[in-house]
Amino acid sequence: MRPDYTLSDRDFINPDTLDLYCNTNAHLLTAPPTAFVLELPGLGGGSCLGGCMDIAPYNGPLSGALAEKGILQAYVFPGPWSWMNRGAVRMVNALVDAIREKYGLTEKAPWAVMGGSMGGTGALLYAASHSGDPAYTPTACLAHCPCVDALDRVYCAPDVPRSLFRAVADYEMPIAEALKTLSPVCRVEDLPYIPYHIVNDLSDELFPPEQMDAYVETLREKGHTVTYHRLPNCRHGELTGEEWEVIREFLLGHLVK
Repeated sequence: MRPDYTLSDRDFINPDTLDLYCNTNAHLLTAPPTAFVLELPGLGGGSCLGGCMDIAPYNGPLSGALAEKGILQAYVFPGPWSWMNRGAVRMVNALVDAIREKYGLTEKAPWAVMGGSMGGTGALLYAASHSGDPAYTPTACLAHCPCVDALDRVYCAPDVPRSLFRAVADYEMPIAEALKTLSPVCRVEDLPYIPYHIVNDLSDELFPPEQMDAYVETLREKGHTVTYHRLPNCRHGELTGEEWEVIREFLLGHLVK
């Protein structure tokens, strides 16, 4: 007879198992971190911001600079087709809990969520999932070339429709309604009032730049604080050296006390 198991999220994701669910720059830290950054994956598991899902110490473009300031950077694994669906939100919540527990961080310790492409969409959607809940509301949010309207962009690339369908396949609602929950344009009212940095690649072949322009305008009309950079001649996922510096300063500015 099977034992009557009682399991919680912490039985899966905790300080001892953290390295199975994210890559971090902990090897670069010289003291316990005072803040942390969660970087979310793009479609397929990689990231235009430097991450990959092969389990290894994280040495991304920002990892060293963040470590110097006592900031843990974690590249998390919610799934390569997750689009920050309900399961991804739950997993990221568990990672936030595990990081705090492992490093002795309270809910008052600053932290940010960031990502590019699907990861940028995920950063916005994760922030929108916790408005009013201080335990899981990040201090700041950074999104590079996100898809802001999943309904409109379903067929923009061969792997997008199958990944979106997979992300919401178990949602008990019409597929169009389910995809609205993964579209930042439909979640504006859910966003917390934290600083946002959004980057738009103006030669993006997947997500029309004008959609991002309209989204940012809406955010500002709603009173959100948004720094918004439009990068000429950059295709989807590309960043200039100057923008990397801006991203670094945005994170440090909100995470270093």
